[in-house]
Amino acid sequence: MSELMKWNFATKLETYKSMVIISGRLIASLLPRKEQRPKGPDQRKWWQKSGFCVQYQIEKRPNVGWDRDYIEFNKSMTDEMGNLKFNGPYCKIEDYVALSEKIGLDYHSLEIKWHDGICWFNTELTKWKTDVDYAGKFAELSRKAKITFIYYYSSIFDHNPQFDSIQPLPRITPSFLGLLPDADYKTYADYLRGQYDEIVRQYRPDGMWMDWWWSDKTTRDTVAHFSSKHPDVVLAFNLSSMFFTSHKHQHFSSGEAHALDGPFIGKREEAGGIISVLVSTWKWANLYRMLFKHPWELITPTSVWWQDMNLRGDIHDFVRQAAIVMACGGKFSAGTSALMDGSLYPDHIKQLEILGEWYIPRKELFLSAYPIRYRWYAAGGVSIDKKDFNTVTSFYQEGVLLHVINMKGKSEPVEIALKGKRWKGVQSAYLEPEHRQIEVQSRGTNMVIVLQKGDVDHIDTIVYLPGIDSI
Repeated sequence: MSELMKWNFATKLETYKSMVIISGRLIASLLPRKEQRPKGPDQRKWWQKSGFCVQYQIEKRPNVGWDRDYIEFNKSMTDEMGNLKFNGPYCKIEDYVALSEKIGLDYHSLEIKWHDGICWFNTELTKWKTDVDYAGKFAELSRKAKITFIYYYSSIFDHNPQFDSIQPLPRITPSFLGLLPDADYKTYADYLRGQYDEIVRQYRPDGMWMDWWWSDKTTRDTVAHFSSKHPDVVLAFNLSSMFFTSHKHQHFSSGEAHALDGPFIGKREEAGGIISVLVSTWKWANLYRMLFKHPWELITPTSVWWQDMNLRGDIHDFVRQAAIVMACGGKFSAGTSALMDGSLYPDHIKQLEILGEWYIPRKELFLSAYPIRYRWYAAGGVSIDKKDFNTVTSFYQEGVLLHVINMKGKSEPVEIALKGKRWKGVQSAYLEPEHRQIEVQSRGTNMVIVLQKGDVDHIDTIVYLPGIDSI
């Protein structure tokens, strides 16, 4: 059986198993159930909670798309001696860490090897690397700032010229080295394992974020190596949230979404043709909240798209995406690109500062909360009297938090009706983070929370309801 046939079979099998798991959990979600508020001290580690991350990216180049002819690209990046003719992006690590401190994020990430194979870290295994050890500087300054740090590493694709003799498809980015015959693949497998050991030994990162999960040898060997050699390093794979069989092999799964709302999946026209993309943050985050029993992350570009540096039409939609993901119990990661000189795009800095200004006073309302796996898009018995407002409910302290997501940034009074026995314990409500008591009315069998126009946040109005033990 050829490697391609083996991969095709493994992919179909993994997809089938994932669909079985999804179907079972969807059916289970329809059954009556009640979730209890966790009791006792919070013993969760950073990767088990929600949180806010920035992934500092070095992959964007002027007039060069995600997909490219690597025979020509590598020629342009090689000097007459066959060494890397590095021309950027240079990293301004001091600026990145200073921004991370300013915006109050919970962990951050640095891309240290993208699909082009260039290494932004000290390695003895290739000359295809930068002169400056950017990974080392990131580790040093992150520790000094007491910020949890992880590294992005492309395991699935690597267009380093030293693999030209075994590269399956050198003229396109998606060239799967993990589908090579064993004799050829061993060259890349030894390189992967060697670099993993170098990275952990030199920098001791809190985690490694791999791009991306697939039913191939690179994924299999990465999981096996970290499990056996570096079990204390938190491991995550991009796109793994789509494969339910992956969740037991990593600490948290990750997936993408590119807009506040819309369909689950849409299409985007790129230079290489039409591609499918994951769209709605609202829908994907709620699906993960409802179905996942493990920690998860959702990543989105700070700009409108990974290769399009323009911001969203409404810059507050980015903040709403973050609020939705973290209210659902996930980690929100923002991919932020550098210019060739290493500086971040000024508009992206402003976008992140807007999020940070909103997030910092509300941080503990996300980090100390627990997601509730109620079905669909609102907890049972919760309804709202206005369009363009959605709700997310989580356990917090001695009750629950009710997040009222303002999808269109409206400024108008809102009433939230709480119907049924589960809400009978509601006697008071507090607007957070100021912890100001607001009006709760009893109307027949319903309890109604009244939000005046001045109470309504343009992103997410957070209401604390003490006295609720189960949903």
